[in-house]
Amino acid sequence: MEKFEINAPAKVNLGLWIVGKRADGYHEIFTLFHTVDFYDRIFITPYHRFKVETTNPSIKPEENTVLKAVKKFEEWTGIFPEFSVFIEKNIPVGAGLGGGSSDAAAVLNFINRYYGAPLSEEELHTLASTVGADVPFFLKGGFAVGEGIGDKLKFFDKRLNSKIFIIYPNVAVPTSQIYKKVSPDMLTRKEEIPIIDSLLEEFDSFLEHLENTLGKIVEESYPEVREVVNTLRFLGYRPLVSGSGSSVFAFGEPTEEVERLCKLKNWKLIKTALK
Repeated sequence: MEKFEINAPAKVNLGLWIVGKRADGYHEIFTLFHTVDFYDRIFITPYHRFKVETTNPSIKPEENTVLKAVKKFEEWTGIFPEFSVFIEKNIPVGAGLGGGSSDAAAVLNFINRYYGAPLSEEELHTLASTVGADVPFFLKGGFAVGEGIGDKLKFFDKRLNSKIFIIYPNVAVPTSQIYKKVSPDMLTRKEEIPIIDSLLEEFDSFLEHLENTLGKIVEESYPEVREVVNTLRFLGYRPLVSGSGSSVFAFGEPTEEVERLCKLKNWKLIKTALK
């Protein structure tokens, strides 16, 4: 029997600014996505129908983003994939690392290739954007600017092969709850965003200009996240919240003191790199 194994990488938002609010209630953002060398592992085997299971009991099979993506694929193509999908969840849930979106994109890419690419790259992107705002980015991964709700993408040719570490304080943050707390005074005019292509050449200067508007809301709303941010600042790092939290990341490697504190506080420490 054929067996397939694919990796679904996490991402961090190197910066995130909110530039407007749409009539449908969603916010327009400007963000910098980058995949990292840290993955969910997905095992796929032929089966008499489609089913998906994970190692995380909090994810109900019927609510899994992968299932939602495959149902869309069925609607768009008339093809009904017959696979058993098992996801080894390493990426924490509600962490701002895009685990569910990445899983969905990885499975979409796989089934589209398996059935002879009935959907073009553009069609797959459009389908992915109906599943979740981050799913289109994960179809390709790497380093990209995301606009709109994060689904209008411009990919960079290069990637920032920098070491980072991520701390997950064992609290899941619902994205919708954070966006509800966005007030008009938090909006940034696009022309005022200090990240421009030329800055990407000067890495130190680039780092200094990174910020996350949603991250500030998360810090105010979740003392656990605020404690991670303050701890890393105190230890000389420049921490950033990824997406809508709850994960906090910093460039470089964690010191022994950081490792000791993570064990003491029961924070999940992920040593990885942008990839």
